[in-house]
Amino acid sequence: MATPWQPEAIQNRRLEQLKASMNEYIERSIDKIEGNLPVFFGHVAATLDKSFPSLPDRTYDEFIDAITLTLLNTTRQQPNVEFLEKVLRHAMGNKRRRQGRATLDIIAGLKLISSGNYSQGLEYLLKYRNIDARINTTIAYCFYRQGSHRIQTNQPAKAAQPRDMELHAREEMIALIRANPPVNRLKIFNYRDSQLDKIFWHMHGRALEWFPSEPAFLRLGIRKARVDGDLQRRRHLIALATERFHDDKQFLIEAYTFEIEQRNGIGAAGIVKQMMQQYPDDREPIYFGMKLAIFGAQASSYYSFRKLAILKEFPERLLLLLDTAFELMCGRQSEAALCYEEAKKTFSRRNHYAAALEYIFRDTLDSDAERAKRAKGSFIASIDHYCMQTLGIAQD
Repeated sequence: MATPWQPEAIQNRRLEQLKASMNEYIERSIDKIEGNLPVFFGHVAATLDKSFPSLPDRTYDEFIDAITLTLLNTTRQQPNVEFLEKVLRHAMGNKRRRQGRATLDIIAGLKLISSGNYSQGLEYLLKYRNIDARINTTIAYCFYRQGSHRIQTNQPAKAAQPRDMELHAREEMIALIRANPPVNRLKIFNYRDSQLDKIFWHMHGRALEWFPSEPAFLRLGIRKARVDGDLQRRRHLIALATERFHDDKQFLIEAYTFEIEQRNGIGAAGIVKQMMQQYPDDREPIYFGMKLAIFGAQASSYYSFRKLAILKEFPERLLLLLDTAFELMCGRQSEAALCYEEAKKTFSRRNHYAAALEYIFRDTLDSDAERAKRAKGSFIASIDHYCMQTLGIAQD
């Protein structure tokens, strides 16, 4: 009998429950599992086949990877290549796709690193450089730790120079910012205080000390903190970036965006003022001033920045859309509707963005207050993205 279809969200919830059950069993029976790995992995595969017969191959294999990660994090055996290869061989043997074992190699490499075996850990990781920025920093960490072990303890601290391995670590960090790989691409390691994340931030700190005049490391850290949702670290890095590189417009844009997200109008206004002084001929401070005035429903400020926008030749379409947003934020729905009708005239008849935007705008006028509030937020966020893109304001 065919298995009834289930929405993906429900299937994912069931998978998480099964994973939690498997993890609990591993922690409880690790000695028994280590003594009979083929039976254990066969049990995992059989359970998946029975419970999720229609599971996509990728999801199926990712589940095997996750269980292997728990097993190796729980094992009491001293990790060595022979044992790790045995585990990986049984894990690969129960996957549906028998090609490629990147995640398993990375898991094995991390296990060796955690036991202090940096050289063999490197062998597992080197081939996956640039797959995720955290792999690059972990490779650099292996070199750094090997260099640290070779420094003679009887040398004065000031006399100690970077050894060859530490130089390799520095070179890896430089190569990282040149390659600019994605962050958090390896989802299996995207959990709080994962080993990869701890190593990333350790080496990021070293890089800020080694290369204080290189802004790219701060950009990388801010990007990572933003993806992680780590507000405290992101705030700290933005403050450090704007202090070290006060004339870097991109860091000021990052600082403004952060203050807006945190609903700190005073902080955002200070950044707009600084940008107006440092970049009087650019469009960014004018747009940011208009945006801030819209959020605060401040008429005099909005009209002042709007005049500057006209002088800077902002497209009429953008000004009309921003007028619509301003009137919405002021609670003047009739005026907002008139502004939007004028904005519509600047789009071609078959413009897909305009068609989608109109549906959202109609909901901002809905009698249901909660529905109108949500629609207003979506409308303003949409035109903000559109304006940023049109004006060529870059965001990392």
